[in-house]
Amino acid sequence: MTKWATSASERWNKWSVYPSTTWRGKIYTYGETLMDKISFKEYFLKEIPTKSEGALVSKVDIVVPNILSETEVVNDLRALIATQEPYHARWIWYCCYMLPVSSLFTLVPVIPNFPFFYNLFRVYSHYKARHGAQHLQHLFERGAYEVIFDSELSKFYQSTYGSIESTVPSQGSSSDDASNASQRPSLDNRTLESGLPLLEHDPPLITDEDIARMALYFQVPSFESAVRRARHQIIADISKSSQS
Repeated sequence: MTKWATSASERWNKWSVYPSTTWRGKIYTYGETLMDKISFKEYFLKEIPTKSEGALVSKVDIVVPNILSETEVVNDLRALIATQEPYHARWIWYCCYMLPVSSLFTLVPVIPNFPFFYNLFRVYSHYKARHGAQHLQHLFERGAYEVIFDSELSKFYQSTYGSIESTVPSQGSSSDDASNASQRPSLDNRTLESGLPLLEHDPPLITDEDIARMALYFQVPSFESAVRRARHQIIADISKSSQS
């Protein structure tokens, strides 16, 4: 199944060369929009090998910046497993139920049956995410993990803090606090994109340029697109919350 998914992904990426004015280009653009709407949590869990794929893995390293604590990292991952494993288990079946319906689009001549192929992709995606969550849970139960605080990774966040400290006034009296509060950036997309902290004690958001440099540092090309997608989804969620 993994080989089939890899082959399908390679064929799909070949469509990126078509101009956006052609029908192939339009379908590719719309398909990429759908891909960007898939939760970054699902993409993360899909990258974790299943037990069969990672049978030889005796221990995993969880690399994090030092602005986080080991406790909150592990607790967040355990919470992710608890919510996402049953979620993907349900959606495997929902997408399977839709396969017979979407297969009817085969009757449309010339145009490939994209609804069917998309449903098939979603079945595979939910399957990989669910088993990734199960494997991660298995590693936690065995204690086969180590949280590593990477000093180079931390520098990306420290440089962001430094740029913020040079632009945000320091705290003073209560009257100064009120004045400073009025000078702090408002909660809008421009503020979010700049990487400024949303609240006084919130960690800043890294930028797309930071993510590109991280990908080079870790020498993982796929890292950049995955983390950038996660960043943009988080920004969108924060923006919606602030407007509600």
